[in-house]
Amino acid sequence: MRKLSSHPLYMQVFDQIKSSIRLGVYQKGQILPSEKELMEQTGVSRVTVRQALRMLAEAGIIETQQGKGSRVIMDWKELLNPGEMRDHLEECWKQFELSSSARRMIEPALAKQAAIVATQEDIERLKRVQEHPENIMMEISGYSMEDGEENQSFHRCLWDILKNPLMDQVWEAIVVPSGAMRSLPLIVPAQQQKYREEIRRQHEQIFHAIQAHDSEYAYYHMLMHCDWIYQVYKQYFEEFCC
Repeated sequence: MRKLSSHPLYMQVFDQIKSSIRLGVYQKGQILPSEKELMEQTGVSRVTVRQALRMLAEAGIIETQQGKGSRVIMDWKELLNPGEMRDHLEECWKQFELSSSARRMIEPALAKQAAIVATQEDIERLKRVQEHPENIMMEISGYSMEDGEENQSFHRCLWDILKNPLMDQVWEAIVVPSGAMRSLPLIVPAQQQKYREEIRRQHEQIFHAIQAHDSEYAYYHMLMHCDWIYQVYKQYFEEFCC
């Protein structure tokens, strides 16, 4: 750990772990990394790590048991003051709502056009991406990596069928901002099993419509998908604020 302030190292480790809990990296009931792992992560001595853990325990944030490790016993919400949490949630919801509204206007029409112009190569590629369950987690933010098509979201692949470079700018403007919710401390619906299966089913409907070059059904299924996603996340944010 680089010494970024005048605070003692054990205080810096304390703040780092507390911050990780606030951000949901470590959640209530979860066991923290071992002392050895924390030493490797932070670059400090075992004595320093133990001091930080002792302070966290004294603050009621973790509970340390001999031979069992340190368990988080404080919910992330308890580490945020009401104003801080409200501001964070409101900003994430604002970004998501704007993104969802724009995508609802654009993506059904985009799916319709993709069904008309998709080549066999496009369809095969979309099928490969659609069959990778891990890219369901990128459903909302549209996040994609450059090291292989299996790391690309279904929606990003669908947009690419149009082969219009101007659409990249639209993607950046309306999809990427919704990725702000990736910073939320709880598990977003796209990462929850009960929702992932439904998202996968809806993707399959959109895919089959495109595969059949059925533009009307491609439009319809994408519109239903956009509306369903919005309602699921609306409920998610409402529960978040409880």
